[in-house]
Amino acid sequence: MMTSTVLVALLLASAWATENITGEFIATNEWQIIAKGQSIPKGLHVRINLQTGLKEAKLIDKNEGGTSLQEKKVENEPLGLDYKPDVIEESLRKVKEQKQQGKQNYAELKKAYNEFQKNFRTDGELIVELLKQYRNFSKTPIESELKLKMDTLENLEYLLHQIDNALVFIDNAGLDDVLLPIVVNETNVPLRISAMRVLGSLTSNNPKAQIKVFEKNFGSHLAQILTSSTNSGELSAALHAFGSLLRKFPLAQQRILSTSGTQALIRVLRCSQIELRTKAKVITIISDLVQEKRSVLETAGSQDVPDGSSAMAQYVLLEFESWLDAHGYCSTMDNVLSKDFLHLIDQPEIVEQLSMTLDTTENICHPLWSESSGLRHALLTIRNRYIHSKDEYRLELSQILAKICEKLFNKAAKHTEL
Repeated sequence: MMTSTVLVALLLASAWATENITGEFIATNEWQIIAKGQSIPKGLHVRINLQTGLKEAKLIDKNEGGTSLQEKKVENEPLGLDYKPDVIEESLRKVKEQKQQGKQNYAELKKAYNEFQKNFRTDGELIVELLKQYRNFSKTPIESELKLKMDTLENLEYLLHQIDNALVFIDNAGLDDVLLPIVVNETNVPLRISAMRVLGSLTSNNPKAQIKVFEKNFGSHLAQILTSSTNSGELSAALHAFGSLLRKFPLAQQRILSTSGTQALIRVLRCSQIELRTKAKVITIISDLVQEKRSVLETAGSQDVPDGSSAMAQYVLLEFESWLDAHGYCSTMDNVLSKDFLHLIDQPEIVEQLSMTLDTTENICHPLWSESSGLRHALLTIRNRYIHSKDEYRLELSQILAKICEKLFNKAAKHTEL
């Protein structure tokens, strides 16, 4: 709303402007109102006063360059903008409408935000809710509930990557009420696969979760699945959970691998019904665990680590390499490569995993591997195929294989040998 002062000024200015003055307009350096019908000299600055809506003019100031948005030079031409008495009121009305619209938008946003706050759940609350939901499912297998169970486990797998979320799950009896019954007793393979993925998710790089899972004897249950199953999906999920449980946990490695764990891993390598991609996951676990112990002991040897240090003492007692040898790892790897090398040529990522494991465990198996013509033929064939490739990745692998052959067979590999 306009103030009384402005309103009075408008009324006075309007009365002045409505007088029909035909006399000569005397321009000065100050803005003066141009009366209705009054002519003005050439070369003046002319404007519309936005407060009064009236036409005004003055002499051009030599220090001013050009014109502003409110000013322009005219030569006795009629102005293009005609003043309308209600222009200011119209502008004020539009401003009020915009403000009112803004208030409505704010109210709607606030309402939506309050609704969001009402329905918001923390990760911990979601996990508790999912556990409650799973406990409400029937204890006996019902086909109609299978998809709901799978969806629940999928949501848990996503949430339990977070360390704190995994501990919330464990503290709320998730291992006992959900995962353990499925891994041990469930006959539905897809459900068992989902449960093992959840298990792998919550134990990955989570020492507290690893201890709890180890205490529930999941290690031996996973080893049993690796020993008995031929389903690639189930074996893949079991290996994921098995590796997540064992890595950087020497006590679990000692207890599980000294009993059924090592044998279960070798069994997967030996089984002809199991695809190479799954076997590659086994050799990756083997390579990682062998290298892990070596790295810890090398670091301890180069630093001032107290005798009897808990972790180092556990690694010292760990005899994984001996258990591998005792369960036929060397001959099994020889057999896998000798028989399946033609299938490996088109799978360079698996060749890389095999190469790393061969290099890591070469000291265990050197006596057998160095005398194996089948292994030598397999490695040289793959190397010779890759050395002529235009693919940089395969070229790098050919160099790795050449070094392995040189270490095993004590001479440079020949390019022409197949």
